[in-house]
Amino acid sequence: MQSPSIDSFRCLNPGCPAAGQPGLGNIRHRKWYNTRLGPRRLLRCSTCAREFSELKGTALWNVKLPCERVESIVEHVTRGNSFKQTAELTHTHRTTVSRLACIAGEHAARVHDQHAQDLHVTSLQADERHGFVGRKDQPCWEATVIDPRSKFIVQNALGARTTDLAVRLLFGARSRLHDPHGIVLFTDGWLPYESLFPAVFGRPFQPQRQGKRGRFPKLQYHIPRTSGHVRIIKTYQGKRVVDIRTERAAGSQRRVDQELASLGYNTPNTSAVERHNGTARRMNPHQVRRSLANARLPHVRQTVSDLVNGVYNFCRVNRSLRVKLNEPVGRRQYAQRTPAMAIGITDTVWSVLRLLGTVVLPNPCRS
Repeated sequence: MQSPSIDSFRCLNPGCPAAGQPGLGNIRHRKWYNTRLGPRRLLRCSTCAREFSELKGTALWNVKLPCERVESIVEHVTRGNSFKQTAELTHTHRTTVSRLACIAGEHAARVHDQHAQDLHVTSLQADERHGFVGRKDQPCWEATVIDPRSKFIVQNALGARTTDLAVRLLFGARSRLHDPHGIVLFTDGWLPYESLFPAVFGRPFQPQRQGKRGRFPKLQYHIPRTSGHVRIIKTYQGKRVVDIRTERAAGSQRRVDQELASLGYNTPNTSAVERHNGTARRMNPHQVRRSLANARLPHVRQTVSDLVNGVYNFCRVNRSLRVKLNEPVGRRQYAQRTPAMAIGITDTVWSVLRLLGTVVLPNPCRS
């Protein structure tokens, strides 16, 4: 792994005035220290006098395997291979694969929290995927909110298919948006979406009470004209879909028509998130359809899901997002993009090693 330049590092001490600000010249190379994988740099912040390793705050911190093997393990796991298959392909023990997948998943979730903020999106699509954890009689649904224009996964949540799952999903997605009051939401016919939409994407107001005594009425929500909620309700007969009808549950019809024209849709649908469901099942070893594999522990199920979402957003190019070059480069006429590039978070395709080596700020450093 090639060591980055000193200017790209930042202080990880939350109490430092220069915390999280690269390029200030406050990071100095203090010395080299030896590890079983080779020498590493020990850095020092001249502002707060804290010292930390160059790998502190990354998923590669305190990992005893070479970086290239860790990258290979993550690549195999996010291609739908089980932990046992990955262990055989990378000549690593199965428990080591499980431990590294959990570490990488927790790091990918923190990278997503650090970068997926203040997103400029105008529409969202939400759906759920059925799965299991522990045993086949213990369902574990994975709900996803995706931007149909950039195919970027804004938020995901795991758990039983209850109202709490929808609450964590929608409120988590709302916290990442630049303007939550200008969103058109496309969902299936699950009722919690309809009941939660006013509280999540509406503007709260307090009604006046009658008289001067008694409690104030409950808080109510006004849905602005720039928002809308469309439900796509499917009727099943056995396992077949026999009828599909759309219903505007909230918001302005003019705003919904405007968003459909912007997306190039003739009718409301959830095609972007449903296509991602098929992609996620090929990438996640706990949801791949060709086996009966499932995670034994909820923590492993959550972290592997976060890892798959991080690799999908930052490392995997999407053919539908490619843009035509102004001037062809040899035989190449299109520039490939990832969902993170399409939404404006980054301008390059990340490698898995770059995702694992990205420093996240919430991790404090040791003195």
